[in-house]
Amino acid sequence: MKKVGILGGTFNPVHVEHVNLALSAVEELNLDELIVMPTYISPHKTEASAPAENRLDMLKIAFKDYDKITVSDYEIEKQGKSFTYLTVEHFKSQGDIDLYFIVGGDMLTDFKTWKFPERILSACTLAVFDREEFFTDYALEEEYFMENFHKKFVRLSYRGKDASSTKIRVYSSFSLPLDGIAPDGVGEYISKCGLYGGDKYTNFIKKYLPPKRVKHTADVLICALKKAKSLKLDTEKVKIAATLHDCAKYLDYTKIEGFVLPDGVPAPVVHSYLGAFVAEKYLGVTDEEVLDAIRYHTSGKAEMSTLGKLIFVADMVEEGRDYDGVEVLRALYEKDDFEKCFIECLKEEFLHLINKKQYIYAETINAFNYYVKN
Repeated sequence: MKKVGILGGTFNPVHVEHVNLALSAVEELNLDELIVMPTYISPHKTEASAPAENRLDMLKIAFKDYDKITVSDYEIEKQGKSFTYLTVEHFKSQGDIDLYFIVGGDMLTDFKTWKFPERILSACTLAVFDREEFFTDYALEEEYFMENFHKKFVRLSYRGKDASSTKIRVYSSFSLPLDGIAPDGVGEYISKCGLYGGDKYTNFIKKYLPPKRVKHTADVLICALKKAKSLKLDTEKVKIAATLHDCAKYLDYTKIEGFVLPDGVPAPVVHSYLGAFVAEKYLGVTDEEVLDAIRYHTSGKAEMSTLGKLIFVADMVEEGRDYDGVEVLRALYEKDDFEKCFIECLKEEFLHLINKKQYIYAETINAFNYYVKN
């Protein structure tokens, strides 16, 4: 019996972890063939994707040197929403096949909400890999599967690293190198086809910030987007606030017409107030929640919005930060204990200013008293 695996997804775009996972699955499951298949429209995702033909082309580039891996356009040719039960039933009907459908641990948790999960499991066996940025209670899931589906899933030893298509899209929009995150040839294809380009906000950042700060901005955006859904935040608001949080970092506030600096604002906080002003007056941002998130991303304040807290935290824990204690804060962030992470970040900021014997801004004191002392 031929052993066949299916690795599906939006692949918007394919990244290096997709390739590593595919190669590992072929070996561990002893597959005769692995079918890599981009969805036309995913029923589980809402963000805009690159055109189907571009996503298909990038997959063909990424997997062109691997004999046992085939890129399929089945779901793209079908068009419409890509439902897994229809896909696995189609391939199961092609012959005497032992079929595996490969999913991440995060998708396993949601599997019960998929359309006709019983039909999926009748046609194939789920092969599940772990993802380091998600926690999955496999014992609980195994119990649920046996009780409700009377079938086990297969655990793969592969543990996916925190690489994402989001990172490629964001880095591309900021014109940052894609080395190490996009498979060979894919970065060049993205650039050639003009995929995942920037907007007026990223263009402003690229014009007025040096490369190192542009990368920091991109990493803050990526970090913030990880939590947008779980915090029930508007993704567009998160994108604008994160992109513009440091937009005035290197501008001279004395030369910005109409800007008035409030009394008592210390030098390290000036760019936050100026950033909110620039975002509103020069870039047309009118949303007060977004402007507030930019204005207080450095100092914090009492009664911050969830968006404001998110930008404050993402600015402190993005992957490029390397101060003592950042790993502890980052671990809290990854564990979905967001409020605790926010408070610990606020403590870290306050203690940093004390240890450095720096002036502590009134809004930071207000934030500390409101969230930590209470």
